[in-house]
Amino acid sequence: MTSEAHPAMPHMSVNKSPDENTEQLRFHPLLSAVAHVLSVICHPLFVPVIGTWLVIKTHPFAFAGFDHKSLFRIYGSVASNTVILTGFTVLILKQLKFISSIRLPTRRDRVVPYVATMTFYFWAFMVFKHQPQIPGMLTAFLLGNFIAVILAFLSNLMLKISMHALGMGGLLGLACCFIGDPYYNITLPLMVIILVTGAVCTSRLILGEHSLREIYLGALFGVFAQLLASWLI
Repeated sequence: MTSEAHPAMPHMSVNKSPDENTEQLRFHPLLSAVAHVLSVICHPLFVPVIGTWLVIKTHPFAFAGFDHKSLFRIYGSVASNTVILTGFTVLILKQLKFISSIRLPTRRDRVVPYVATMTFYFWAFMVFKHQPQIPGMLTAFLLGNFIAVILAFLSNLMLKISMHALGMGGLLGLACCFIGDPYYNITLPLMVIILVTGAVCTSRLILGEHSLREIYLGALFGVFAQLLASWLI
């Protein structure tokens, strides 16, 4: 008796990542393309700037005394320390062949970028910590990013968690920190973040980049890091 693949069933393929063997469905090219686009738009590199924008835009009073130039300096400081420096470091590491790809597909590839990211994120936190005019919720958010990268670095000793899930979990944790604040209207942003988090995590599964465990742990670490930072600040 021979077995045949039913024509109505999706084609199955086995994609083996460098860290573990995973079996996944091969999805329609259009769906995979959407997953790629969403992964780029919601890249964890952009999370600190997105979170900074969220903090500034959702609180009606905390940043009321800041003019456009002051807000631009805040965005510029966060972007330069977290997006530009981190991204430039990854590109340099790729050119020097310290990593196999800028996508950091293996745990070994992620070691040096994690250390560099921790350095830049800690510096970003310290810059704002020593400016008393900066509201504490923004300083806490930057500290949460630093803690999240530490957790990712430590977990990298055993498994490759999803940095996309870690970043979206950080935004979700940030929104959760504002739920009990009467000055925040966080309902709509929270709903959007939950929806986008689900879409991004699903995209990583569609692309076969991570297992469910790596997705869940990344999101949990992101949420926990923000809650811990909010408590510490």
